[in-house]
Amino acid sequence: MNTKRYRGIMRLGYRLYPYIPYLKPLYNNLPCAKYILFFLFCLSSGILIAQPNKVNPNGYNVFYYDNGKISSEGNMRIGKPDGFWKTYYPNGNLKSAGNRLNFELDSLWIFFNENNDTTVKIDYKNGKKNGYLFSYEYGLKAQIKTGGLVSKELFLNDVKQGLSYYYENNILYKSVNYKNGKKQDLSKEFDKNGRIVAITEYNNDYIINRERINTIDKQGLKQGVWKTFYPNDKIATEATYLNDTLNGFYKEFDMQGKLLKIEKYQTGQLLTDSLNIEANPVKWVEDFFDNGKVKFRGGYINGVPVGLHKEYPRDGAIIMAKEYDENGIFSGDGAVDENDKKQGNWKYYYESGEVKSIGAYKDNLKTGEWIFYYEDGKIEQRGKYNNDKPSGQWTWFYTSGNKWREENLIKGIEEGSFTEFNKEGRVILKGEYVDGERDGIWNYNNGDFTEEGTYQDGLQNGLWKGWFSNGKLNYEVNYVQGVPDGKYKLYYDNGYMREEGYYSMGSKEKNWNKYDMQGTLYLTITYKNDKEFKLNGIKIRLPKGSGE
Repeated sequence: MNTKRYRGIMRLGYRLYPYIPYLKPLYNNLPCAKYILFFLFCLSSGILIAQPNKVNPNGYNVFYYDNGKISSEGNMRIGKPDGFWKTYYPNGNLKSAGNRLNFELDSLWIFFNENNDTTVKIDYKNGKKNGYLFSYEYGLKAQIKTGGLVSKELFLNDVKQGLSYYYENNILYKSVNYKNGKKQDLSKEFDKNGRIVAITEYNNDYIINRERINTIDKQGLKQGVWKTFYPNDKIATEATYLNDTLNGFYKEFDMQGKLLKIEKYQTGQLLTDSLNIEANPVKWVEDFFDNGKVKFRGGYINGVPVGLHKEYPRDGAIIMAKEYDENGIFSGDGAVDENDKKQGNWKYYYESGEVKSIGAYKDNLKTGEWIFYYEDGKIEQRGKYNNDKPSGQWTWFYTSGNKWREENLIKGIEEGSFTEFNKEGRVILKGEYVDGERDGIWNYNNGDFTEEGTYQDGLQNGLWKGWFSNGKLNYEVNYVQGVPDGKYKLYYDNGYMREEGYYSMGSKEKNWNKYDMQGTLYLTITYKNDKEFKLNGIKIRLPKGSGE
């Protein structure tokens, strides 16, 4: 074969998708077809034409790079990858390995970097992530390889569900619970020894409470509130320490959260016996002035105060009260009226006695400015209430004192501007809410990735773009009411196109082109009703009864 003709065949073969065994009908009409059959190969990761290779549409295939190294190998059925497949880097190292069942990703898939380090492990079912996705990252420190596991995230049909775990230097530092892809219920933070040091409660991705627990000071002494948990995240024990000594209430709960026992300590000494809550009903205690008017009234269980304890003035003016929770813990104090409705200024406390929040009531409803504190006395959040619902601007703070979040609410519902900051004070999320739904332009920037687009009634709408940390475009896609519609473009971080295609209301349609990192087109898939219709211009003819 002369060089010119050979190169022409190579160029033609380069443009053809390796999985298509449908050139036989063209064999007698296309003079070079018999050569093309020897130069097709698998291109699962941007492969170039390599050594001659026959394609077996119903059997095992091996495809090569132009350096003679295997690019991929596996079984085909009716011209499409099915069964176990491996892909390789040009240096010969394994890139990915996994199984397909009825052409869909199935069971465990493992992905590697060029140095043979595992980067991702994930289980699939019917082409969707189902099970834990393990992610790994690596680096060099003083010429020594560092890194390892960074996250373990649970998926159900491509959506995060249940507990996910996050790691630093292979040590667990956070667990987050997800429901339908959003943070929900209890999230925990851990120190290097695995001790829980903070808990955050979420509702539909929104933080509703944060608490630092299980603190050890610089002298190695326990301080403040300590909690342990059952596997279902219910509290097992709760205690308060001062200089490594029990000081306050110690409580035990069952796995459903029911209080089983209360003990009260002062500098390590037990003051009361263990209380059986159900067996000891509330005993009301009253004290009177010499004129017969009530001076004090409050409830006790075996000597432990519970509920509202009221102190009446002799002249019948403001009634001062102390409030104890259902576990007998002093939680707050302030004024009440004759109907036990809270009025005026109130303070709430941590078990350690430190102030937890300060604000005012009107007829038992929060009103005016309220300030919430971390246990060390630093402000956690502040804002105003109107008829017991957050209203106006609310500001959250990190323990360092730097702003964490600024938001606006009307009757407890987000309305207006929203800004979130990282611990260094850089804006990472910014946008607007209308009636509790994201609306208008939103910007996200975590330092490694930037994203911008528009919401309408809480759904992505219009053009969305993302950028790499180097400023180069990562993707752009149009949405209509949360569904991709129109042109879709994806890029490598070197600026070259990676993939481009077209959506019609969430369904892939028309030509989808895939490129390697040098910008060379290696595959065109034509879609019809979200299904592959043509590969590199050649129609896919699947057997009857294949379901496609």
